[in-house]
Amino acid sequence: MQALRRLLTLACLFLVPALCAARAQSRPAYQPTAASRVTITQGALVGTQPAAGIYAWLGIPFAQPPVGNLRWRAPQPPLPWHGAFLADNHGAPCPQLDEGWNHWDTLHYSENCLHLDVWAPAHAHDLPVMVYIHGGSNLAGDGFSSGLPLVAHGVVFVTIEYRLDIFGFYRTAALDKESTHHTSGDYGLLDQIAALRWVHNNIAQFGGNPSKVMIFGQSAGAVDTGLLLTSPLARGLFTSALEESGQVLGLMPTATKQESEIAWAPVSEALGKTLAAQRALTAARVLAIDKKAPLPPPVTWWGYRGASVNGWVLPEMPWRVYQVGKEAPVPLVFGTNTREIVPNGQTPRQLAHVMAETLGYKAAAKLSDYYRDHPSQLLGSPVARFATDHDFHCAIRLLANWHAAHGYPTWVYRFDRPNPGQTSAFHTTDLFYLLNFFPGNAKPNANGRKIGHDLDIYWSNLAKTGAPASPTAWPRYTAADHGPWLNIPKTGTDIHAVHTPFGGEACAIMDPSYPK
Repeated sequence: MQALRRLLTLACLFLVPALCAARAQSRPAYQPTAASRVTITQGALVGTQPAAGIYAWLGIPFAQPPVGNLRWRAPQPPLPWHGAFLADNHGAPCPQLDEGWNHWDTLHYSENCLHLDVWAPAHAHDLPVMVYIHGGSNLAGDGFSSGLPLVAHGVVFVTIEYRLDIFGFYRTAALDKESTHHTSGDYGLLDQIAALRWVHNNIAQFGGNPSKVMIFGQSAGAVDTGLLLTSPLARGLFTSALEESGQVLGLMPTATKQESEIAWAPVSEALGKTLAAQRALTAARVLAIDKKAPLPPPVTWWGYRGASVNGWVLPEMPWRVYQVGKEAPVPLVFGTNTREIVPNGQTPRQLAHVMAETLGYKAAAKLSDYYRDHPSQLLGSPVARFATDHDFHCAIRLLANWHAAHGYPTWVYRFDRPNPGQTSAFHTTDLFYLLNFFPGNAKPNANGRKIGHDLDIYWSNLAKTGAPASPTAWPRYTAADHGPWLNIPKTGTDIHAVHTPFGGEACAIMDPSYPK
């Protein structure tokens, strides 16, 4: 039943991918402007002016292309160029399999994908920096996002690409042996760290303050944000963080060294006997072999072919780092939508099995009684509630408890407002409002635009001040109270603090099921 649950969850994660697909297919063409010329460590750059008073520099390499002998190695520093680099095109997404929603990305990918975009107000100086890490389960997607909504609030906005799937997380004993650090995997995380190091070294040239950098992401990008807080390699490269609909205790648990190598073993065997042979394959061939290779044991929906503890990038299990307070001691916001995932087609009988397997029979029976006795039109059916509670709401509550208990500033929110035409807030909904980019022809009304504007203020204020203050007071979360937390309502604009425990009794019942 665990396999059934994870497969259903995987399907649900891709029910709301329109942001990536629509964004990719509607990338605007911006004209270069000499007024945007800057000089960084690699050379001169000429950017574009996508709107009055705002410049954008697109597709800037932050590392050498990870091709040939650099495939499955840590990113290498970028090479300088001669003349002026024309930064008017976002560049290629990283290689990925076609999941349907990311079809555009699969038609345009390249291994030469380690680049980033910078958006900034014209004549900016010493502004806080927001670095966005895109979602897609670390399997797919791309980092192209318009920075206009956030830049308008007086920040420099950066989006990055990083290696995905087999190119970003492949791990074998042969790669361990080859490495000077005697480890492998987590190349996608190393890419993110390299991008942050580039920001630290260069962002002042765009008007950004390298001493005031906020990292944030949605879905897998939020998970990665949480992982970066535990990595010693990322320490000191950011000063605040925000995680939208993802964290290190939810859908994407980190693998041990043994789990990761077992999971990748059938892929490694199919790729070839030597690393040289594996690196000689085209990206398309690598992806095809990855797709056809036997799946590992269904411990999770991707079978531990993701981030793994390797003693270098990730020294130990991330949840353990948070539990003992060894994560980066920075201001941190956790957030979730009302109904993140809804396992369509799951019957009450299947739900009972999933709950028993996850929580144990006694706790499952208690939770089932709780859902029956406390129905909620907002939160949905028990099927919807359990999936979102366990992998989002209650995982957030436990991590927020740990981060706050060690004295680190912590805030939590729940986003209830649906997309226009929808009935509930699902996975990705808050991101649509934040970036003011809605799927299809959906257009928010005045209240919806106000909600999106307020989100931009909260997020940018975290970058500016280390606290998501105004437009409505957002009190800090405390472990003793499991709150307070901020509610963005389903209707109207009455954003308000809630002083009851986040997640309620359901999380109290689920708490013992998480690793401790």
